[in-house]
Amino acid sequence: MHAIAKELNAQLEGTVVMDLLSDFGKRIYFPRGIISQSMEAKGKAYRLTATVGIAMKGTEPLYLPSIYRDFSGVSPSEVFPYASTAGDAKLRSVWKQEMIRKNPDLEGADISSPMVCSGLTHGICITGDMFLDPGDVILVPDMFWGNYRLIFEERRQAALTTFRFYTPEKDGMDIQALDDAIAKTPGPKAAVILNFPNNPSGYSPTEEEAEQLVQMLVSHAQKGKKLLVIMDDAYFGLFYEPGTYTQSLFAPLANIHENILAVKVDGATKEELVWGFRIGFLTFGCKGMTAPQYDALQKKAMGTLRSSISNSSRPAQSLLLKGLESKTYHQEKQAAFDLLKERYDKVKEILNAHRNDENLLPLPFNSGYFMSFACRGDAEKLRVYLLDAYGVGTIAIGSDYLRIAFSSVDLEQLEELYTLIYQAAGELWS
Repeated sequence: MHAIAKELNAQLEGTVVMDLLSDFGKRIYFPRGIISQSMEAKGKAYRLTATVGIAMKGTEPLYLPSIYRDFSGVSPSEVFPYASTAGDAKLRSVWKQEMIRKNPDLEGADISSPMVCSGLTHGICITGDMFLDPGDVILVPDMFWGNYRLIFEERRQAALTTFRFYTPEKDGMDIQALDDAIAKTPGPKAAVILNFPNNPSGYSPTEEEAEQLVQMLVSHAQKGKKLLVIMDDAYFGLFYEPGTYTQSLFAPLANIHENILAVKVDGATKEELVWGFRIGFLTFGCKGMTAPQYDALQKKAMGTLRSSISNSSRPAQSLLLKGLESKTYHQEKQAAFDLLKERYDKVKEILNAHRNDENLLPLPFNSGYFMSFACRGDAEKLRVYLLDAYGVGTIAIGSDYLRIAFSSVDLEQLEELYTLIYQAAGELWS
């Protein structure tokens, strides 16, 4: 094991992090090489610097005018040089301020500084690399984003184990199923990933369910279970119903118990409507961790990032920062939310009109981009039939569920969309 990795591990000794790290997580480190030497030179090389492998012309990067001409409001230095491994320092600070504004329970909490990664998927991937060994169990709801299989099962060779997401009896989340799954996880530790608003169901916990979830996780921690709780907050903020819990579960979990390491993976992708920017953030929280310990953990995360993509997009970070600092930012965010809420309300209205349909049962949803039907027949057959017979694209989740992204359909077209879906299901199964 490299000496720097040993140093970082020594700093983390005595925290739950050391109990949770994978073999890779224990071995990874951020080297004192080109990147750290270049950072040191920025502060001391007042005469000349010949460190980073980029081309310069005077004090600005050398660039092609034909590429730069389509950028507006950003300087060449905000577009062309490499970004820092952990991301633009000002962007990280602004994102943390916004995170606390949206999650007021984080005010005053000791958490790490958000680290920039190349999209939310990359943040989950970094977390998997750092904390999951082959054979480790990762608990996911049975309604889950299919990419989890590639990340956890194929990349990390972990055992992806599902628990029942819904309780049909109360039309809400089955917290007992997760409770039981954690209790059955062998060994002294357990890992779970929670995605709210959920993809593919569009469900987020109520305030009561969120409180029950937190209490349940703490009860396991109090019994000695070491818990890695990953919050996939891809669709965070899109909560449409009163009584829905509107903070990330990271907020109450970040400083609640020494045996719980909370990891918030979020990003600009959906929150700021910049899907192609591929800018995500990775933040850690654990009760009792000190600033030096967070620094050690982040250096391991930086080593994981450095060894995979080196750093995230500089122009995307610069453009995002300018947007977040715009005077009209919050007004524009509200307008986008209102548009999606209007579509959500319309879908609810349409579903209510079809409430007696026996072919398609809408699953509970209250947030996000999606809703899903439990299908009377084969969902994949319905998907193909809709595509071939009516030119309508949907997503089949196995053979049981059909996912509809109402976020991608204009308000005036939703009636037609759902009419065709119900009609196609009737033609197949009535």
